[in-house]
Amino acid sequence: MQNKIISLGLFLLFTVFVAAQQQDIDLITGRLVDQHLQGSYSPQQVNQYMSSIKADGSWSDVDYDAVVREFPSGPHLERLVQMALAYRKTGSEFSNSKFLLDKILLGIDYYFKKHPRSTNWWWNEIGGPQNYMAVLILLKGKIEKEKLHHYSSYLEDRTSNAAHKGKNRTWISSITMHKGCIEDNYQLISISFNSIASTIIIADSKMVEGMKIDNSIHQHRPQLYSGGYGMSFMSDLAQFIHLSRQTSFAQLFTPEKMEIFRQTMLGGQQIFGYRRTYDFGTEGRNISRVGHMTNISPGVLELMAVIDSANAPAYDAWRRHLDGAPFPQVGNKFFWNSAIMTYHGGNYYLSAKVISTRTNGTEMLNGENLKGYNLPLGTTNILTSGKEYFDIFPVWNWARIPGTTVLANQDSTRLEGYHFGTNKFAGGVSNGKNGVLAYEHHYRGVQAKKAYFFAGDAMLCLGAGISSVAPDKVETTLNQCFANGDVFYSENGKVQKLDNTGKTSSHIDWVHHDNVGYIFPQASNCVIQSTDQKGSWQMIRDLGDEEELTEKVFSLWVDHGNKPQNSSYAYIVMPDVSISNFEQKAKQHGFEVLENTSRLQVVRNKEAGSCMIVFYSPGTATLAKGFRITADKPAMVLLEGKDEEYQISVSDPLYEAREITLNVSKKLNGPGATVLEKQTAIKIELPQGEYAGSIVDRKFNLIK
Repeated sequence: MQNKIISLGLFLLFTVFVAAQQQDIDLITGRLVDQHLQGSYSPQQVNQYMSSIKADGSWSDVDYDAVVREFPSGPHLERLVQMALAYRKTGSEFSNSKFLLDKILLGIDYYFKKHPRSTNWWWNEIGGPQNYMAVLILLKGKIEKEKLHHYSSYLEDRTSNAAHKGKNRTWISSITMHKGCIEDNYQLISISFNSIASTIIIADSKMVEGMKIDNSIHQHRPQLYSGGYGMSFMSDLAQFIHLSRQTSFAQLFTPEKMEIFRQTMLGGQQIFGYRRTYDFGTEGRNISRVGHMTNISPGVLELMAVIDSANAPAYDAWRRHLDGAPFPQVGNKFFWNSAIMTYHGGNYYLSAKVISTRTNGTEMLNGENLKGYNLPLGTTNILTSGKEYFDIFPVWNWARIPGTTVLANQDSTRLEGYHFGTNKFAGGVSNGKNGVLAYEHHYRGVQAKKAYFFAGDAMLCLGAGISSVAPDKVETTLNQCFANGDVFYSENGKVQKLDNTGKTSSHIDWVHHDNVGYIFPQASNCVIQSTDQKGSWQMIRDLGDEEELTEKVFSLWVDHGNKPQNSSYAYIVMPDVSISNFEQKAKQHGFEVLENTSRLQVVRNKEAGSCMIVFYSPGTATLAKGFRITADKPAMVLLEGKDEEYQISVSDPLYEAREITLNVSKKLNGPGATVLEKQTAIKIELPQGEYAGSIVDRKFNLIK
């Protein structure tokens, strides 16, 4: 009797357990179906698809036999998705239509038997199955279970493939989750959620891809991809975490994982965006796709406010910024894992991106980003409206990407495969308010030392040692963006409006266009244009639209001439300033260039109260009369002093030193400081491992 009671108890427990599992399955299935039903369909197209589908379930205008990169069988599944939406949507004129259902099943049956393929693995493992799974889950409960499971056998669980990381892993995990829901297979759903949760970790250099310790995201080797794949990856995670609510799978997203996710969202994803647009330096080859500079969707931020409710005000402020409110996190940030620095004001965004042996600057894969060679070579974003570069890329002159110093030859912009850096020196230093980013440039026969100083709501750009062995001209581009309104410039103190012929002069004081001012503290041979430029998406992406586009584009650059030797430049970008206010601001920008050579670049900003130094080699920087700093190694240094207190921020641009010693010609008291007569030796231990290249901050008091 006792054994029977135990057996009965175990049976009841098992029944409750199975019922709980089925409850989770039903809840997740319902949520997935609701997500798909947010899609739209065209009644006219659905009618056309029903009338044109052949008796065997194929369409005569779809090529099912060609095995090529672009997957010509894809439209078959896209049509079935629309038909399934029309069939499943409440209130649809096709709702529960047996005639439509029979046509859908014809199409599924044909595709299942034909099993079309592509030479691009993505279509076979992700692109095709994504649409296929959408059709099946929309039909769950509408056709016999046996038939549904038969068709679902086409879907494969690929989560055991360790090569799938980041966005690729969320894609394949979603397919496994759909398969589990379609088949009422709790184990598959569990596998998918575990696979998704496994991506929420800090990916070290051995893992390469994923969320980095500095809140940036890498995909396709050590390549910054916070936009494009990274944006989609983070949106997926928000969706899946929200999907797991009130199920047994919610526990997989532990407080530790949620903290990583939160920091990457608020300290990374948010920082690279401005209003409705995103930094094109974070997009990789997605830059050659229409509309792929879009910032995160408000819907994702609404989900974040639910799943991370303690930080709901931060997500709400972020969402308001998308609609035009000032940016909620003003300041400067250096992403040392990705070699990019950002600078946010309430109503502007500036950034600079560089390259090194530690990064893959960008990529050309699958015929995309054909002209992207210069993209990581000191590129800058300059935004006030957020519309400056949105889909400008077909008509860009890719030899004039903003911020770059390169050959004035579009043939030199062609990219093959991955663009790995060859320079070791590349780094930045920031104190959260101000910062400087710099690198050694040696590409396509052009050499330069390039630095970007962010302070006082402006960016000072310096170049030194610019030399070339190539026959083409070398140009440094300040900006190339959509033209918007008049262009004004000052030449020898005389203000003029740019006409249709443009302007070339070595006596330009400043230029103003579209709420941004450009100031020249040293004489340069400047070229200003605002003219029509032509191009097509196909010029930068094999499968892009071949239609020729024409857009009016503003361009401003410095012409260094042919084969320059030891040339230099200095210019200031001042965003969010109207022409009526700019003339006075141009005289009071606050920057003072103390040295701009291949050895040192030293800048003081009076408004910010800061001095910023790029030591390309060990040396001494003079900041003022009797005030010098010496570094015993290549270094990036930022110093701010107030009321006899100094904050010194330091980083290693080679990412390899264990310590650095600074000698300051003042008597200071603080960590690592040793006073020697009238100067102080400061020994600073530098971060190692994943923190190599990051910033060390130290505070000191002046000894009287």
